[in-house]
Amino acid sequence: MKKKILWLVFACYVGLSGYTISHHELWGDEVHSWNICKGSGPYTVLLANSRYEGHPPAWYTILWTITRFTHKTDYMQVAQWTIACAVVFLILFYSPFPTVTKILLSFGYYFLYEYAVLSRNYAIGVLLACCICLIIRKEFRYQPILYYLLLFCLSNTHLLALLLAGSLHLYYLLWKWEQKRTTRVILFHTLTGTLIFLPALYFIFPPSDSQLNMQYWQANWNFHHIKELVQAPLRAFLPMPAWWNYNSWNTEFLLEAKIHHPFIKFINPLIAFSLLALVFFIFRKNKKCLALFTGNTILSFIIALVFFPLTTARYAGYIYISFVVTAWLYSDETPLAGNNRRLIHMLLILQLIAGLFAVVKDIRLPFSNLPTVNELIKEVPANERWVTDYWTMNTIVAVTDRPVYCIDLEKEISFILWKRQLTVRQTTPDRYTSGLHHLFQKDEMSSVYMITQNAPDLLSEIDPQLSVSFHVALIDKREGAIDRGSNLYLYRITKN
Repeated sequence: MKKKILWLVFACYVGLSGYTISHHELWGDEVHSWNICKGSGPYTVLLANSRYEGHPPAWYTILWTITRFTHKTDYMQVAQWTIACAVVFLILFYSPFPTVTKILLSFGYYFLYEYAVLSRNYAIGVLLACCICLIIRKEFRYQPILYYLLLFCLSNTHLLALLLAGSLHLYYLLWKWEQKRTTRVILFHTLTGTLIFLPALYFIFPPSDSQLNMQYWQANWNFHHIKELVQAPLRAFLPMPAWWNYNSWNTEFLLEAKIHHPFIKFINPLIAFSLLALVFFIFRKNKKCLALFTGNTILSFIIALVFFPLTTARYAGYIYISFVVTAWLYSDETPLAGNNRRLIHMLLILQLIAGLFAVVKDIRLPFSNLPTVNELIKEVPANERWVTDYWTMNTIVAVTDRPVYCIDLEKEISFILWKRQLTVRQTTPDRYTSGLHHLFQKDEMSSVYMITQNAPDLLSEIDPQLSVSFHVALIDKREGAIDRGSNLYLYRITKN
């Protein structure tokens, strides 16, 4: 009977997640990775290009393999959906949690939406972490080889997954120590784990000509990074979006509420601290598990402090994933019961509410208007030329499957690499104006149509000289996307 219930739950998850992802409109970050893989040619070129992303190559390898057979982005979403379903399958049928806990976990925000519907390089890390949980404490002939293979793959999915991999290996070393293995064995596994992580570190630290080099992070560091550390536990454990905002994705209700109710900003740090204290209380009797969660949290905070702050759910979510992984390994030794089970269920119910809210909203409303770009292209007269800008290019290339001319980069491209020269163009205050002057002079034109994600007020803010040098007329627009940066605008630009 229990197994039938789990199969029914799994079928519901497959149906709901599949229906949601089929209604999810891709946005810039999703197609950005896709275009790099599609346009990189040989795999060695892909590896070189992916280094500019600051991400290890696991997700890019999957996408690159798909693009050898098809250029339809639907298949990227199928791969994402398959990974998400595999994660939930392992939770439902192989995790040591009680049945109710398994169900609540499966339909929580991260497993049902953020790491399930959005096609990014996060879910593959979650799947690999679950696989490690399955075998890390088992004894069989090829267990060490399989363990290190999974650890290698996990570390090569994302920087945050590398931190989780390191924390899992700390658990593994403590488990070996608990088994009274010799110092030589412990040192061997310590060294092996270190070597396993080196390739990921190579890919994470981008080339010297990358926009995302150390100088970039140092130049962008400020004291807000310290303040934003407090936000991470709230986003991780209470990811409920600000439901009163139309553009609710990437918001957190307590953090948004403090804008209108200033006293909440004094309460939020207490809630964040209480959430972490709650987790420590749950795992207090197992030193290995406490070390796993504590290690991952401290490493995450260090990365947030030095590099990028954990200001989005997808970043902070790996703190929650480390909590789930820790709970899995804790339950392998001590079944969840009593107060521990009730406390975990309390957190999971909040995740469930957030997940269902996000799914319903994504089904009802367009997450992004970028896939409607063909509608705007058809509005351009046959004898007129149209162009775009560097970021909107990602969507147009994904939809039309051909390179397009970027006015602000003054060239035709099919994907973006975060090189330093791109930073120079981005920080040029009149990049649209200078690009149009160059195009009009080169091709002896007097007018052009431009498709961009920038609304009129934002376009004027980016390049104040544009409306002075040219006549800019808004022809059409596609607004109403959940992601506020994923609307489309069609302009006709003519010489004054």
